[in-house]
Amino acid sequence: MAPEIKLHIVSPRKPEAAFTLLETMIAVALMSVGILFASGAGVGLIRDSELDAGAYDLLEQMRMVQNLAATSGVFAAVWLDPYDTRYHLTHGAVTLEQDEFPPGIHYVDGYLEFPVHEISYDDLGDAQAAGVIRVTDGQDERDIHLYMGSGLQAAGWVYP
Repeated sequence: MAPEIKLHIVSPRKPEAAFTLLETMIAVALMSVGILFASGAGVGLIRDSELDAGAYDLLEQMRMVQNLAATSGVFAAVWLDPYDTRYHLTHGAVTLEQDEFPPGIHYVDGYLEFPVHEISYDDLGDAQAAGVIRVTDGQDERDIHLYMGSGLQAAGWVYP
Protein backbone atom coordinates (compact mmCIF):
# COMPACT_ATOMS: atom_id res chain seq x y z
CA MET A 1 0.00 0.00 0.00
CA ALA A 2 1.24 3.42 -0.90
CA PRO A 3 1.28 6.17 1.71
CA GLU A 4 -1.60 8.53 1.47
CA ILE A 5 -0.70 12.14 0.69
CA LYS A 6 -2.95 14.84 2.00
CA LEU A 7 -2.83 18.33 0.57
CA HIS A 8 -3.97 21.25 2.62
CA ILE A 9 -5.17 24.13 0.57
CA VAL A 10 -4.76 27.43 2.38
CA SER A 11 -7.70 29.60 1.74
CA PRO A 12 -7.13 33.31 1.29
CA ARG A 13 -7.95 35.54 4.26
CA LYS A 14 -11.36 36.87 4.53
CA PRO A 15 -11.60 40.40 3.19
CA GLU A 16 -13.06 41.73 6.45
CA ALA A 17 -10.00 40.53 8.43
CA ALA A 18 -7.48 42.73 6.53
CA PHE A 19 -6.93 46.47 6.54
CA THR A 20 -8.16 48.29 3.51
CA LEU A 21 -6.08 50.84 1.69
CA LEU A 22 -8.33 53.61 2.98
CA GLU A 23 -7.86 52.54 6.63
CA THR A 24 -4.09 52.38 6.17
CA MET A 25 -3.99 55.84 4.61
CA ILE A 26 -6.06 57.30 7.47
CA ALA A 27 -3.73 55.72 10.04
CA VAL A 28 -0.65 57.12 8.27
CA ALA A 29 -2.27 60.59 8.07
CA LEU A 30 -3.11 60.58 11.79
CA MET A 31 0.43 59.51 12.69
CA SER A 32 1.82 62.31 10.49
CA VAL A 33 -0.31 64.89 12.27
CA GLY A 34 0.84 63.55 15.65
CA ILE A 35 4.49 63.71 14.62
CA LEU A 36 3.98 67.27 13.36
CA PHE A 37 2.53 68.40 16.71
CA ALA A 38 5.28 66.63 18.64
CA SER A 39 8.04 68.23 16.57
CA GLY A 40 6.44 71.68 16.96
CA ALA A 41 6.40 71.26 20.73
CA GLY A 42 10.02 70.13 20.64
CA VAL A 43 11.10 73.23 18.73
CA GLY A 44 9.33 75.41 21.32
CA LEU A 45 11.11 73.61 24.16
CA ILE A 46 14.48 74.08 22.49
CA ARG A 47 13.77 77.78 21.92
CA ASP A 48 12.76 78.26 25.56
CA SER A 49 15.86 76.39 26.73
CA GLU A 50 18.13 78.63 24.67
CA LEU A 51 16.41 81.74 26.03
CA ASP A 52 16.81 80.48 29.60
CA ALA A 53 20.46 79.58 28.98
CA GLY A 54 21.27 83.03 27.58
CA ALA A 55 19.59 84.82 30.48
CA TYR A 56 21.16 82.51 33.07
CA ASP A 57 24.62 83.07 31.56
CA LEU A 58 24.23 86.84 31.82
CA LEU A 59 22.92 86.54 35.38
CA GLU A 60 25.80 84.26 36.37
CA GLN A 61 28.37 86.60 34.86
CA MET A 62 26.84 89.63 36.56
CA ARG A 63 27.16 87.84 39.89
CA MET A 64 30.73 86.80 39.09
CA VAL A 65 31.71 90.40 38.26
CA GLN A 66 30.03 91.63 41.45
CA ASN A 67 31.92 89.05 43.52
CA LEU A 68 35.19 89.96 41.79
CA ALA A 69 34.69 93.66 42.60
CA ALA A 70 33.82 92.93 46.24
CA THR A 71 36.81 90.65 46.83
CA SER A 72 39.50 92.52 44.87
CA GLY A 73 38.84 96.08 45.97
CA VAL A 74 38.70 97.28 42.34
CA PHE A 75 35.49 98.18 40.53
CA ALA A 76 34.14 95.83 37.87
CA ALA A 77 31.44 96.23 35.26
CA VAL A 78 29.22 94.53 32.71
CA TRP A 79 28.80 96.65 29.61
CA LEU A 80 25.79 95.74 27.45
CA ASP A 81 26.12 96.78 23.83
CA PRO A 82 22.90 98.68 23.00
CA TYR A 83 23.10 97.82 19.28
CA ASP A 84 24.23 94.20 19.36
CA THR A 85 23.80 91.01 21.40
CA ARG A 86 27.28 91.24 22.90
CA TYR A 87 28.34 92.22 26.37
CA HIS A 88 31.74 92.86 27.93
CA LEU A 89 33.00 92.04 31.41
CA THR A 90 35.63 94.43 32.77
CA HIS A 91 37.69 94.59 35.94
CA GLY A 92 39.16 98.02 36.43
CA ALA A 93 40.56 98.98 33.02
CA VAL A 94 41.01 95.36 31.88
CA THR A 95 38.45 93.57 29.71
CA LEU A 96 38.00 90.07 31.13
CA GLU A 97 35.90 88.65 28.34
CA GLN A 98 33.36 89.41 25.67
CA ASP A 99 30.28 87.23 25.34
CA GLU A 100 27.08 87.25 23.36
CA PHE A 101 23.67 85.72 23.57
CA PRO A 102 22.89 82.53 21.61
CA PRO A 103 21.59 82.98 18.04
CA GLY A 104 17.97 84.10 17.99
CA ILE A 105 18.14 85.65 21.47
CA HIS A 106 18.08 89.44 21.43
CA TYR A 107 18.02 92.43 23.61
CA VAL A 108 18.00 95.85 22.09
CA ASP A 109 18.07 99.36 23.44
CA GLY A 110 14.34 99.33 24.10
CA TYR A 111 14.53 96.19 26.18
CA LEU A 112 17.33 97.53 28.35
CA GLU A 113 15.51 99.68 30.86
CA PHE A 114 18.62 101.34 32.27
CA PRO A 115 19.63 104.98 31.92
CA VAL A 116 23.14 103.71 31.07
CA HIS A 117 24.37 100.54 29.36
CA GLU A 118 26.92 99.71 32.01
CA ILE A 119 26.28 97.87 35.24
CA SER A 120 29.19 98.79 37.47
CA TYR A 121 29.98 97.43 40.90
CA ASP A 122 32.18 99.40 43.31
CA ASP A 123 34.90 97.92 45.49
CA LEU A 124 32.25 96.76 48.00
CA GLY A 125 30.21 94.96 45.34
CA ASP A 126 27.41 97.54 45.39
CA ALA A 127 25.64 98.17 42.09
CA GLN A 128 25.63 101.67 40.67
CA ALA A 129 22.59 101.06 38.44
CA ALA A 130 19.14 99.60 38.88
CA GLY A 131 16.53 98.39 36.45
CA VAL A 132 15.41 95.47 34.36
CA ILE A 133 17.28 93.69 31.60
CA ARG A 134 14.75 92.09 29.25
CA VAL A 135 16.07 89.27 27.07
CA THR A 136 13.74 88.06 24.32
CA ASP A 137 13.55 85.68 21.39
CA GLY A 138 10.65 87.54 19.77
CA GLN A 139 7.89 85.54 21.47
CA ASP A 140 8.99 84.96 25.04
CA GLU A 141 11.05 87.11 27.37
CA ARG A 142 13.09 86.75 30.51
CA ASP A 143 13.63 89.66 32.92
CA ILE A 144 16.65 90.10 35.15
CA HIS A 145 15.98 92.62 37.92
CA LEU A 146 18.93 94.55 39.30
CA TYR A 147 18.64 96.55 42.50
CA MET A 148 20.88 99.41 43.56
CA GLY A 149 23.09 99.08 46.58
CA SER A 150 23.51 95.41 47.28
CA GLY A 151 23.30 94.77 43.55
CA LEU A 152 20.97 91.83 44.04
CA GLN A 153 20.11 90.26 40.72
CA ALA A 154 16.84 88.36 40.58
CA ALA A 155 15.67 86.13 37.76
CA GLY A 156 12.07 87.18 37.20
CA TRP A 157 11.12 84.01 35.28
CA VAL A 158 12.19 81.55 37.98
CA TYR A 159 9.37 80.69 40.32
CA PRO A 160 9.84 79.15 43.78
